[in-house]
Amino acid sequence: MNRFCLAMLSLVALSGAAPAPEAISLPGDHLHPESVSITPDGMAYVGSMFGGVLKVDLRTRTVTRWIAPGAYGSGALFGVLADLRHHIVWTCTNDFPGSTLSVAGADPGHWLKGFDLATGNGRVSLRLPGEKPVCNDMAVGRDGSLYVTDTGQPRILRWRPGATALEVWLEDTTFNPPGKVGGLDGIAVGADGALYVNNVRSGALYRVTIGPDGKAGKVTPLALSRPLASPDGMRPLGGADFLLAEGKGTISRFTVVGDRAEITTLATGINQPTGVGTALGSGWYVQGQLSAIFRPADSTADLPFRLTPVALRP
Repeated sequence: MNRFCLAMLSLVALSGAAPAPEAISLPGDHLHPESVSITPDGMAYVGSMFGGVLKVDLRTRTVTRWIAPGAYGSGALFGVLADLRHHIVWTCTNDFPGSTLSVAGADPGHWLKGFDLATGNGRVSLRLPGEKPVCNDMAVGRDGSLYVTDTGQPRILRWRPGATALEVWLEDTTFNPPGKVGGLDGIAVGADGALYVNNVRSGALYRVTIGPDGKAGKVTPLALSRPLASPDGMRPLGGADFLLAEGKGTISRFTVVGDRAEITTLATGINQPTGVGTALGSGWYVQGQLSAIFRPADSTADLPFRLTPVALRP
């Protein structure tokens, strides 16, 4: 074979698609990761329903125990968000006394806790206000405010940079499922600056505009191209596109067109996915497998827990 042919073969090899990433096993038989947040450079932060945060380098596939269970008064972790603007990893932490989710060292109640992105040291600790709140997930708005879903009540909370307390930014019974209260779960900010939130109990998806003064604007329930089955964590993909975990076994993406969400299925047959993130050209998801916690007589976890890639297009 002459040099020209060898050079052409080399060019073809270099221009070929990179091999698809593989799932990364996560340590701990009782990890039950409810959420994941991934920075653009491929560093993933995975929270545990039994406390603590793992740091996973997607490039090297290295897994590090970053935050210990109970550190800085943190308990059972729901949402996790790596906030590059404030250099904080935010966690939604909840304590359930007398249950299997009672973490040693956790502050009683329901909290938003922020850890320094560089050191892992605790920086912000804010208790959720009101009766029977449940801190679920978070998103950072254009103005730097942090918006937090409360699953226990039909409301979105807000933290303004420098504030020493969370405030009720929006409370609206529109968010309630028929005959029930609460259920807000996943939250993300679109390229249009609006908040997009889902309800894990009803399967509803909403857009909430933010006024120039930072106040909540119109709440619009979005029409869906197909029903959502227990929607959970979601992240923006850019423009009007979002990645979404459906707890009944599906990873999806949806595109908002006017007041309608066009939903595309990316993967099915997954055991209770709860959180998603994107980095290095792929989506990634974790499986909380929460039924193994709340209904152990009927369900066992599929081990090991994993951080699993998914193609962003079907």
